[in-house]
Amino acid sequence: MNCRAGINVIQKADTPIHGWYRFVQGYPPHLVRQYIERFRFRGQDLLCDPFCGTGTTLVEAKKCGIRSVGCDAHPFAVLVSRVKTNWSLDVPVLVEMLRRIIAKSEKQMLRHSLPSLSLFTGMVRATEPDNGNGYSLNRDEEKLLPSGFLSERPLQRLMILREVIEQLTAGHPQEIREFFLLAVAHVIANGAGNFAFGPEIYRTKPKPDYDVLEHFAGHLGLMLSEMESVRLTGNHEIASEVFLDDARRLDLIPSGLAGVITSPPYPNEKDYTRTTRVESILLGILRSREQLRSVKESLLRSNTRNVFVADSDGDEVAEIKSIQAVVQKIERRRVELGKTSGFEKLYHKVVAHYFGGMRRHFRAVRPKLKPKAFLAYVLGDQMSFLMVPIATAELLGQVAEMEGFKVLGRDLWRERIGTKVRNSETNQRTVRSREEILVLQKA
Repeated sequence: MNCRAGINVIQKADTPIHGWYRFVQGYPPHLVRQYIERFRFRGQDLLCDPFCGTGTTLVEAKKCGIRSVGCDAHPFAVLVSRVKTNWSLDVPVLVEMLRRIIAKSEKQMLRHSLPSLSLFTGMVRATEPDNGNGYSLNRDEEKLLPSGFLSERPLQRLMILREVIEQLTAGHPQEIREFFLLAVAHVIANGAGNFAFGPEIYRTKPKPDYDVLEHFAGHLGLMLSEMESVRLTGNHEIASEVFLDDARRLDLIPSGLAGVITSPPYPNEKDYTRTTRVESILLGILRSREQLRSVKESLLRSNTRNVFVADSDGDEVAEIKSIQAVVQKIERRRVELGKTSGFEKLYHKVVAHYFGGMRRHFRAVRPKLKPKAFLAYVLGDQMSFLMVPIATAELLGQVAEMEGFKVLGRDLWRERIGTKVRNSETNQRTVRSREEILVLQKA
C-alpha cells in the first residue's frame, strides 16, 4: 500500500476502518501516513500512540504494515481502538450473529410497544412509550447522563439492543461482543442522541424516536464489508495492541519503540469525558460517579473538571520560567477581571498540571524508546483561559528537552480562526491559533 499523502488534503483512504467510530476533534489519518514516511518506519518497527483515543495512529500504522501499540486512560477509547485494530474476526460468524441480533431485538421492541420505523418516509409513530417496560437507566446512570442528550424511546431501543447483544454473545470471545457494541456507539453518536459537535458538544432538538435497528444494521454492513476488504491486503496479521493505561506512567507499554505519533489533549476547558459520556453509559462502561472520577483521575489534566485537591503534577514544572510566566499571567488576569468562581480560580493550576503531566509522560516514554527514535505530537495553541495565549507546542518542546529529547522542529499543520475580541487600538481583532506537530528525537 502506498502510504504517501499530502498533509492538508482529505484522502479517500481516510474513510475505511477509521469511520467505524471517530472523535470529531481527531486528527486525519493521512497526517499519520506522512510522518510514518518521514520517519521511515518499516516492517518490524514498533510504533506507539500513548494517547490513542479512537485509534487513528494505530489503524493507519496497520494499514501501512507497521506494528503498533497504544494506550488510553479512558476505557471507552480503549474499546474503540481495540475493535478498529482487530481485523481477524470470522466475518460469516458475525453476519449470522447480526441476523439473530436484529431478529431478536425487533421482537423485543414490538413486545414493549416499540414498533419498527421508516426513516425513508419520515414517518415517526407518536405512540407514547411504555415507561414500565423495565428499560431505563438506574439512578446513578441518570445522574451521569447530560440533561436532554437522549430521548426516552431511542434510549429504550438502545437498551434492548444492548441486552440482546450481551445475551447472544455470551460464551463467545470478548472481541465479538465489543465489535457489535462499537456499532451501537456509532448509532448513539451519529443519530439516536440529541447532541452534535461544532466542535464543542452541544444539545440538539429532541428526537421523539429513532430507527436504531436500521442504523445499527446499516453501519455493521459497512464495517463487515471493510473488514473483508482490508483482509485481502494481508495486513490483518500485523500486530496491534491496546492497553488501558495512564500516559504519565505507561506501565503496560513495552520497550523497543521505534517512535511515537500521537495527539495528547490540549490545555483548554474541554471535558473529554463528556464528549463520549452517553456512549460510555449506554455501553455499560460508566455506571457511577465513582467510576467517572476514577477515569478523570487517570487522565492528563487539561481542564478544570479533572483537577483534584491532591494533584501535584504542577510541581514538575515549577522551575520552568516560561511556563510559570503563563501561569502567573492567567492568575493576574483573573484577579484584574474580578473572576471569583471556583473553576476560574483553577485556570492557572490546570496549565501547570498539564505541562507537569506531560513532563511525566516524556520521562515515562523515554526509556521505552530505541536510540534516536522519532516522535511527533499534534498540538494546538490555546487561549481558553481568560484569553491568555498558550504556545503549547513551543512550551512542550522546552519540557521535552529537559527530559532528554532534541526538538527537530514545529511543523505548522493548520491555523484556526477564532471569535473576534476587543482591542484597544482596532476595537476588535481576529484570534488565530496554530496547530502544530512538535517533532522530537531521543537524544
